[in-house]
Amino acid sequence: MSEHAAKSFEEAQERHEHGGHGGPRWVPIAAAVLAVLAAIASYFGNLRSTEALFAKNEAIVATTHASDTYAQYQAGRIKYYVAQTALDQGVGPGGDATKLAETVKGEKAKGPPLLEKARKFEEDAAHHNERSEHLLGQHETIEVGATLFEVAIVLVSITALVGSRLLPIVAAVAALLGMGFFIVGLTK
Repeated sequence: MSEHAAKSFEEAQERHEHGGHGGPRWVPIAAAVLAVLAAIASYFGNLRSTEALFAKNEAIVATTHASDTYAQYQAGRIKYYVAQTALDQGVGPGGDATKLAETVKGEKAKGPPLLEKARKFEEDAAHHNERSEHLLGQHETIEVGATLFEVAIVLVSITALVGSRLLPIVAAVAALLGMGFFIVGLTK
């Protein structure tokens, strides 16, 4: 068994040294082209990942602003109802009906714009979340393409060692699938 393995190794080495099956001519070029494609795909995958994180961060900031604005709205509504109730119940001795009426008027006017502002922040947060999910989906698809390019590199490299005729075909299929995933990831 070890004699057979040694003989196979020697044959593969001879094919490699003598350029059997065109290996030395096209294998390094194919591996280099695939490496460049893998690098480009990885770059765009990382870019989409970073953009997704940024969009998610923007969604968190918008959600926080919405929460703060709702809290401000609710505090104003409490001031409004307390002042209105005091006016409705009658102002006791030492009370200032004019100041209470101003508070009611001011808080009543502040309420609707604050509520609208909070809703706008919620819409922004939802938009940023959707964008983040979309970018993350692109990132995942592009990364599948980059992985297929890397698999193709390995298969082409093994071809140089073993002189197989099947491995370049499998590598080409992996590269084509990688290109497909990469393009879909960029365009979806």
